[in-house]
Amino acid sequence: MAQVLGRLMAAGGEPVVALAGRSRSRAEDAARFIRVAAPSIQVVEYSDVPRLATRVLIAVTDRGIEPVAEALAAAGMGSGTALHTCGARGPEALAALRAKGVACGMLHPLQTMMSAEQGLKSLTDVTFGLSGDREATLWAEEVVTRVTGGRGESLRIKADGLSYYHAGAVMASNAVVAVLDAAVILLGHAGVERDAALRAIGPLARTSLDNALGSGPQAALTGPIARGDAATVAAHREALRKVDPTVAKLYEAAAGQLLQLAKQRGLSDASVRALQEVLE
Repeated sequence: MAQVLGRLMAAGGEPVVALAGRSRSRAEDAARFIRVAAPSIQVVEYSDVPRLATRVLIAVTDRGIEPVAEALAAAGMGSGTALHTCGARGPEALAALRAKGVACGMLHPLQTMMSAEQGLKSLTDVTFGLSGDREATLWAEEVVTRVTGGRGESLRIKADGLSYYHAGAVMASNAVVAVLDAAVILLGHAGVERDAALRAIGPLARTSLDNALGSGPQAALTGPIARGDAATVAAHREALRKVDPTVAKLYEAAAGQLLQLAKQRGLSDASVRALQEVLE
C-alpha cells in the first residue's frame, strides 16, 4: 500500500520526499518502486521525518500504526497532518500525534491488492473511505484526487460507524473469496477438479456481480430461493451434511440473507414459511 500510494501520489503532483520503515532493506525496496515518480525520495529514520515533512501518510500494518505515531511524536512532530490507511480505525489510532497538535485522520482505499504492480492499476478509479479531523480529511480528499486522476470518489465515514464500514468492506472482498472457495469445494464433491471448477464458476460469478452492482441485489436475485423452491434447498442441505461444516454454515448464512431479499421482492408468505422450515 505504501509503495502504490507513494508512487501514485508523486505521479499526481504530491511531493513525496521521504520514506521510513522498521526495516531499512524493505524501505529501500519501497523507495526504488516510488522513485519512478519521485526520483529524490530519501530513505530515513522515523526520527528524521518531522524535519522533512509536515504531511505524513502512515501505511503500515494495523498493529504498527500506534507505534509509528508514538515514534513520530517522540521525534518532535507537533503540527501538520497525519493519515493512516487502516479502514477499521479512526484518528484515535494516531492519539500520540493528535495530543501534540497534529490533525489526524484515516484514508482507506476500498480495494484489494495482491502486489504493488497490481495496485497501480486497481487504485486508479476506486472509492476511499475518509474519517478524522477537518484538515486531515481535506488533505485526504486531495490525495484521492491525485491518486485517481480525479476518477475516484471519497466517502466521509462517521466516527462511530467505522466498524460497520470496515465490516462492509470485508463482506464485499474477503467474504466473496470465501464464497467462491466454498463453491469450488462443493463442485469438488461433484467430481470437478479445482482448476476446472474455478474456470466454470468464473462467468457465473462475474455476471452475478455485474447484475447486483448494476441493478441492485434484490433485482439481481435468481435461483431456488428466489423461486421459493424449498425442495431444492432441502436437497442442498442434505448434501451439505457430508462437507466441511464451515461450508455448510456459510451456505446457511447466505441462504438466510437471500431469503430476506426474496421476501422484500414479494415472495409469497407460504413460500417463505416453507423455506424457513428447511433452513431451520
